[in-house]
Amino acid sequence: MRGPTRHRMIGVLRIGLGIVWFANFFFILYPPNNYWGDFSGVARSFAPVSFGGPGFPDYVAAHPLFFSWLVALTTGYLAIAFTFGLTTRIACFVGSFFSAVLFAIQVGTIFIFPGGTDVGEHPLYILICGVLLAGGAGQHFSLDAWLRVQWARYLAARPTVTKPAVPTGWTGALSTRQLFSYFVAGTLLSLAVGVGLIVAFPVQPAANGAPLPTGPVQYMNLSINIDPNNGWPQYTPANFTLHTGVVDFTIVDNDSPMNWTGCPCPVTGTVGGVEVVNGTSMHTVPSTNVAHSFNVPDLNLAIYSPGANTTQFEVDIAKTGEFVWLCVVPCGTGLDPYTTPPMGVPGFMTGTITVT
Repeated sequence: MRGPTRHRMIGVLRIGLGIVWFANFFFILYPPNNYWGDFSGVARSFAPVSFGGPGFPDYVAAHPLFFSWLVALTTGYLAIAFTFGLTTRIACFVGSFFSAVLFAIQVGTIFIFPGGTDVGEHPLYILICGVLLAGGAGQHFSLDAWLRVQWARYLAARPTVTKPAVPTGWTGALSTRQLFSYFVAGTLLSLAVGVGLIVAFPVQPAANGAPLPTGPVQYMNLSINIDPNNGWPQYTPANFTLHTGVVDFTIVDNDSPMNWTGCPCPVTGTVGGVEVVNGTSMHTVPSTNVAHSFNVPDLNLAIYSPGANTTQFEVDIAKTGEFVWLCVVPCGTGLDPYTTPPMGVPGFMTGTITVT
């Protein structure tokens, strides 16, 4: 293909890549995905499959604010730049370098350790960026082309002015071959930077001097609903099995807000000693809206669930066995709210966690 046809095809390819980056950006912004809340756990899940050791994944997990926003802003820029053809050449460089670093720091999960990872598509992103750069992306269906036309019209409308002579052979712009050479060199350098990051970073200690929890993150979703048959609140599931390591819990409490008067409600047993209620981290939960709790005495775990809210927390479980969990918020239907149903009924406000 030559001329306009090739450029139009390059424009369509550029827009397609932009839509892919927009899908990634939508995942980041979509609240139920809890991108910012889960960022540390996801980063830490790469610790055992990093061929350079867990140092860099743990470092990223310990600094989630910087790295989560870095990834989010870069993803947003690439989505806009490729979709609308704005600063297209710069986006080709940024996209390739960004993909090269992500590919390098997670390459262990692709080629070395079993299980695979979603960064396997990044070599394709790099290839597409190279094709776009070599094919002259930004000449069709793009804001770049529109801006060039407007700028040319503006210059044509200006009075003629004397311009300094331009040395022979100098056009003021890099050729496509020069751009592509810089593109290849920069991409290879980005791969080297990514490899250097995972090899150079030592294991990072937590604030209390103990090592940060590492290992694949497990996700456990619990919900609290009202049983339509008897009107009792009920945790679902009540009995479940986990493996040792980091568990990212989410409790969706669909019961009504309540007031547990006099409860100090301190959070214990979680990573960082906090729980996150609707995106807000708390060491102590206000008693004015505590509907239920999730307590595992043998794990020193105490979580307090406000009604009509979503609560998240991480637990690093180091021992195996069967552990009883229970809700300690008084909600029995009889004279004694601690011993009458549903408080003491297995499958409602108490159950077991089996850790293997």
